[in-house]
Amino acid sequence: MTKGQLKKIPSVLPKMIVFDLDYTLWPEWIDCTYGPPYTYDKTANMIQNEHEETLEFFQHTASIIALIKSFPEIKIGIASRTQTPDWAKKALRLLRIPDLDNTALYDNIDYFEIYPGSKISHFQSLSKKSGIACHDMLFFDDESRNREVTRLGVHFIKVDGRTGITPFQFENALHAFASNSGVVQSKMDKFFKKNSNH
Repeated sequence: MTKGQLKKIPSVLPKMIVFDLDYTLWPEWIDCTYGPPYTYDKTANMIQNEHEETLEFFQHTASIIALIKSFPEIKIGIASRTQTPDWAKKALRLLRIPDLDNTALYDNIDYFEIYPGSKISHFQSLSKKSGIACHDMLFFDDESRNREVTRLGVHFIKVDGRTGITPFQFENALHAFASNSGVVQSKMDKFFKKNSNH
């Protein structure tokens, strides 16, 4: 997926796009497997452990990451409550993004919050580390309970855990973000215009 495949580039883009891991970027709960050591299958872009359990990206994960990286101003974050952060990081260091010179996904992520706990804590930390306000973040996650981050101003998108993020959903999410940001901005503009008369 490239910029050219977007029907229209939204007028406002998120400053950070954040992803959950399990059933969002890949179709497993990594902490419900036997875990590493892993071997990497270059042909399939897949990892396998000694119990022959495999892990690979959902169909569109790699191309969506490549698309985001074509917008240098957008940061990428991970927010996962997995019980096995080390396993997740090992997987991220092995799985590759073909359209980004086959670099590891790990090397294309700017901020990591991978540990058990509340997604509220994850986003408070992401904002503190990056200096980016939560209302400038777009978050993809498969669990409805994590919609709680909208209380911080985060724009939440529920992912279908059977398919992961699709290009159609991703593009719609960008446009929804722009529309919602515009509403906030217009309210701000009205406020300042009204108060400038005093």
